[in-house]
Amino acid sequence: MSPPTRTGTRVSHYDVGELLGSGGMGEVYRGTDVRLGRRVALKFLRSFFGPDDRQRFLREAKAAARLDHPNICTIFDVDETEHGEVFIAMACYEGETVDRHLRRGALALPKAVAIAVQTGRGLAAAHEDLIVHRDVKPSNLMLTDGDIVKILDFGIAKLLGEARVTEGGSVVGTPAYMSPEQFRNQPVDQRTDIWSLGVTLYEMITGRPPFHGDAVADLVHAVLHDTPVRPSQLVSGVAPQLDQVIERALAKSLRLRYERIDAMVQELADIGSVLDSGALTIRVPSPRPRSSIAVLPFEDMSVAKDQEFLCDGIAEEILRALSRIPDLYVSSRTSAFQYKHQTADIREIGARLNVDTVLEGSVRRAGDRLRVSAQLVNVQDGYRMWYERYDRDMQDIFAVEDEIAEQIAQALQVTLASRVVSSGASRSAASAEAYELYLQGRQFFHQHRRKTFEIALQTFAAAIEVDPQFAQAYAGMADCHSFLRLYFGKGEAAVAAANEASAKAIRLEPDLSDAHVSRGLALFLKCDYEQAERHLCRAIELDPRLYDAHYVYGRMCFSRGRPREAAEHFREACAIVPEAFDAWYLLGMCYRRLGEKARGRSADFECMEAVKKVVRAHPENTRAWTMGASVLAEMGEPDRSAEWIARALAIDADEAIIQYNATCVYVGLKRNEDAIACLQTALALGGAATKDWATNDPDLDPLRDDPRFRALLAAMPP
Repeated sequence: MSPPTRTGTRVSHYDVGELLGSGGMGEVYRGTDVRLGRRVALKFLRSFFGPDDRQRFLREAKAAARLDHPNICTIFDVDETEHGEVFIAMACYEGETVDRHLRRGALALPKAVAIAVQTGRGLAAAHEDLIVHRDVKPSNLMLTDGDIVKILDFGIAKLLGEARVTEGGSVVGTPAYMSPEQFRNQPVDQRTDIWSLGVTLYEMITGRPPFHGDAVADLVHAVLHDTPVRPSQLVSGVAPQLDQVIERALAKSLRLRYERIDAMVQELADIGSVLDSGALTIRVPSPRPRSSIAVLPFEDMSVAKDQEFLCDGIAEEILRALSRIPDLYVSSRTSAFQYKHQTADIREIGARLNVDTVLEGSVRRAGDRLRVSAQLVNVQDGYRMWYERYDRDMQDIFAVEDEIAEQIAQALQVTLASRVVSSGASRSAASAEAYELYLQGRQFFHQHRRKTFEIALQTFAAAIEVDPQFAQAYAGMADCHSFLRLYFGKGEAAVAAANEASAKAIRLEPDLSDAHVSRGLALFLKCDYEQAERHLCRAIELDPRLYDAHYVYGRMCFSRGRPREAAEHFREACAIVPEAFDAWYLLGMCYRRLGEKARGRSADFECMEAVKKVVRAHPENTRAWTMGASVLAEMGEPDRSAEWIARALAIDADEAIIQYNATCVYVGLKRNEDAIACLQTALALGGAATKDWATNDPDLDPLRDDPRFRALLAAMPP
């Protein structure tokens, strides 16, 4: 028999503190991990539960421990007491559950929507792992002191595809928040969590649940048959769009409910940005263009499977051509290429990218002969809208790319922009051999690591040997030199080389937007800010949707102490490429420097979403791990943050940019000695930060009174 209280006892390597609360399944105590010296929350299974309940409890722990998201409570450990009682050690957060907030009345609209957005993002991460919470409700949502939502108690989480268990015929869940399918004891999927979140959002807005009943039977009848009063009829200021989101979430028919929680989150985020000027969301431009498209990487159908660079290059060039159509929204390269080598249904991919159409294709090469097949698919019904096959010589590759873009434009009934595609003149003058080398270089360049930049540099140089008039290859060389200086500590020779190559690109092709970005970045590194700004402005004039131009412009503005202007450019960059984790991170940094904490926190959330997508596809991307670690520290997840930064340092400890980013993370973790050590290492490796940048970086503010930091700052290049 369990003791009346566990306070003051030790189980395993945990000291048990005061009781924090109790529920249907067990009790939760504050505790201390004596090995690691950290606070934890300890959840014990009630002793009167039988073997089946015990197994269910273990399923909770195993399911929840797999989840890694800032809006989901972290599980550290699952263990047993010497009496065989199972318990879970979880992160312990300071704050209040949403149900306690509701005891004081309904929440303000912006706050309610923000909580729902964060909850939805956490649930989306669980759904990606095929885990359904099944008990989303206000008491399972912790709002920390930093206004970060933590989803608690995946106690009745169910792995999708697992054999359905009714636990002796009982209905699992909390009746007021249960979906119709739960009451009918039918199989559940992610749409059950969407229903429960809809109920929770309704209650947060109105102060009361949407369905009522004096007895459980009455409540069940209401859920199955009644239509709740719209929130706008109960609370002033509720927009019709918010009514519609809740109505769709609470659709009794699964067919009419949101199929994926991502769609609900996106609509709520857009509503939140209107309700709260401090909220920050970047979505597809509004009003939405008549048509939208994603261009997926083409499949290599060659016998040797050695033409991936050509497949990616063709898709990228078509994407760039389409992006210049004024009334067409084109999903970014980063967004579309995350589905490379994936077999997901086109309709699923289109829904995730929020586009109406998807272009997919294949390339088969035999010697100098090329077969390119492409088809345009309607996302809504999965039907092919257009298909064409091109059998050409490799020398005709440019014409094939232009022809595909033109025919897609016609299929979508939009008109190609009248001005020349910025890359068109340069590539048309290049030979097929030089262009092939250029595409190989681009494939390495996009990996953004020291070694791949060096390989790309060699490949661009080889393209120039074949065709000395190839402006894009010179721009590519300049960018490699610049990023090797910016991120990896290369010296002034790299800056000089970037300056020379970018100047050559401009001379060869004065209206090539890529060349102006390359020139602007090189001049920025030379501290010629006025001329750098002129070229970056010209690049944006030539191509307003060029991500690199806004990203580089933002970095220059920030380093010059102009965070407001920097934020505008980083925000534009994020609108163009929503998966650009580094732009989101720097945008949050700008807002923190400006003292706009709500906007900074919103950018951090977006950064974390982008980071998780990147590291799933590219676990070797250490910059993503470091920026994610910094955001986790901001969000009150020190253990997870420390784990992420350790992972990055284990891979790339000899890279200056990783050491500098680790400095920022350790400052956030209040580990100043580690921060100083990393900054010293970063400078010894060649920098990765200029004096101007470090002076304006808010992440380093806690170090500014340390004489060691001041000495390191003085040693940095201008």
